[in-house]
Amino acid sequence: MRPLRSLPVPELTDGTTVLRQPSTADAATVLAGTRDPLVREFMQGVIPHQDLDAAARWLADVPARLWALDRAAYFSVAFADEGPSVGWAELVDLRPDEGAAEAAVWLLPEARSMRTATSALRQLCRFGFEQLGLARIDAYAAADNMPVQVVGAYIGFRRAGFRPGLFRSSRTHALHDAVHATLLPDDLC
Repeated sequence: MRPLRSLPVPELTDGTTVLRQPSTADAATVLAGTRDPLVREFMQGVIPHQDLDAAARWLADVPARLWALDRAAYFSVAFADEGPSVGWAELVDLRPDEGAAEAAVWLLPEARSMRTATSALRQLCRFGFEQLGLARIDAYAAADNMPVQVVGAYIGFRRAGFRPGLFRSSRTHALHDAVHATLLPDDLC
């Protein structure tokens, strides 16, 4: 696996959706996303930013620092028409010894569609395989979050297991059972 720090943050596009380097201009999106009930329910560790300035400070510091430390690849998700960002994509839990990482994507309510989510997840995984040299990408979805499972299956993720009580909701603190899915380079479609 190539270290993240050896690569510049690329801009990825399929002509419809763009994954690009996060910037402080994305603060309103990150603020809204960390306060969105579905994002907070189905993603672990999402702490709502206090205000727009706090989100901007986080964006100015954390994504670039974690990239430089080979810990996480963060991308803002936008539409190809160069509008404001509409979501977030990330490769986290990078495990160089396994050549593996975990993928996640969230979108603001107005951008939620299978097409946008599929595009963002596909591009994120392609980056992981082609530029980082990952051998496997894992994803976890709450068992009751069927839309996320469908998006993953659509691009080739295969169910690898069921994990009772795997993660705690950031919103309600309830434990969610999770479906574990995995994607290999040859399965990406």
